[in-house]
Amino acid sequence: MDMKQIQAETEKFRAEMMAIQSKYIANPTPENLVKMQQEMMAVQQKMANLTAQYIAVAEGAEVRPESFDFDADEGDEELEQFIKDHPVPADKAKYLPIGAMLLCTNYEPYQVFAMTGEKSDWKDAMKEAWGIKNAKDGREMLASLLDGRHESVLGEDYRNFKAKKPNELDEDSIESYETLVEAAGEYLPTLAPYIGKCKTLIAWDLDRAGYLARIFVHLGWIDEKESFDWIAKVAAKIKASGFTKWEEYFASILVGRAIHMGFDPEVIAAVYEILVENKEFMKSHPFSAL
Repeated sequence: MDMKQIQAETEKFRAEMMAIQSKYIANPTPENLVKMQQEMMAVQQKMANLTAQYIAVAEGAEVRPESFDFDADEGDEELEQFIKDHPVPADKAKYLPIGAMLLCTNYEPYQVFAMTGEKSDWKDAMKEAWGIKNAKDGREMLASLLDGRHESVLGEDYRNFKAKKPNELDEDSIESYETLVEAAGEYLPTLAPYIGKCKTLIAWDLDRAGYLARIFVHLGWIDEKESFDWIAKVAAKIKASGFTKWEEYFASILVGRAIHMGFDPEVIAAVYEILVENKEFMKSHPFSAL
């Protein structure tokens, strides 16, 4: 199986995971999370098998992970023009890294706040994967994520697991975390130490809030001013949560994602793109500017 086939299979499994998640995400009680994890077990096993193939192919080809349409020359030109056509307000550029990883995994440019995807596709994604049908639902989700929607449910168990104390994390979540650690050591060695020291899953909630705030503007559910107000709240919560650099924040996103939804090689590829391939982007938006 070559890299393109692996990416296609990853996308299929990701869709299955999102469909399962959508049934329970609106009411993340411990009982519902157990049911969700049980239904996701078979898919997560397939993902684990695919991860092994992914790493083997990448090592054999001696190339970096790739998942992005914009890597091709023609795509680069298209992206550059899109960025020029959608300038970022100077005082808001500091927020661009928030939500960048999720934009990458959904084939959207992260260098601007504007988005390229069909609105109908995004509306379907919001409904099917998030249970969000309108602006009211969207605002409720943003508020929930700012409050630590999944950190509050899974964070203590994660910290107990790290401290080798009794916890209720299932075997799949633990395996996903261990796979993340292995993959980060291979492809994100500068980020790996931060993953090992990660103590909170809150960035997984906060990054999704910043991501959704952009989508809601794209869908016309909220205006840019409200979107930036939400993202400013996210930025404030990032700092209040004790993060001091982007590496700590991205490590928390990856750990939170792995514990909550399982390991996804495309997530590693997205973070590689942002932190390694596009270092100038991160230099242009230092954490100290938040």
